[in-house]
Amino acid sequence: MIKTNNRLLEIYVEWEDKLDKDEWYFDNSFQSITKEMSPEEAFNFIPNVIEVLFELDDDFLVWETLYFLIELYILADTTEIHPLLESNWSVLTNHIKKYEDSYTTPFKELKRHLRITT
Repeated sequence: MIKTNNRLLEIYVEWEDKLDKDEWYFDNSFQSITKEMSPEEAFNFIPNVIEVLFELDDDFLVWETLYFLIELYILADTTEIHPLLESNWSVLTNHIKKYEDSYTTPFKELKRHLRITT
């Protein structure tokens, strides 16, 4: 296991209150992490997001985080599946299946972006 980035973890602390004050809270927070990232840094950040996804148990948070993962792939300018994601794909799929909204929309978009057909 990797040590997840503290800046990323901070986003989820008291997120409801922060979201009440700023409807763009997640977008703004994720952009504060990625604003200076090179494509290589974005690709190397992907394991942090995967680790967080495994820990989340709220459909809304899974939804937001999946879109952040897609954004990292866009910034990385690649459809190469990160080795950590590849080795944990079935586990992640099973985890996200528990969250109907996230599974039907952003997860399918992630699969389409990465050209995963299964």
